[in-house]
Amino acid sequence: MSQEKVDKKKFEKTHRRSLLRKKKLEEFLSIACVCVIAIGIVAWIGFSVYSKVEESEAANATSQFYEIDTTSLQEYLGSLQE
Repeated sequence: MSQEKVDKKKFEKTHRRSLLRKKKLEEFLSIACVCVIAIGIVAWIGFSVYSKVEESEAANATSQFYEIDTTSLQEYLGSLQE
């Protein structure tokens, strides 16, 4: 073995605890970042859907209805049947 490999193994053996702690911390942070991003995406989608629903309800609430007087039509149809 070369001296570099020997030194690397020796360093890893003496600092095993700190290296494992560092590795676990990196894994935890990566999982936490993924969770935060996923929660952000879900919240964004939920807010978008909510705003569209509110917008469509507001559009439906302002629709206009017209009342048609059909008495003249009824009189005309009644005169045709006679």
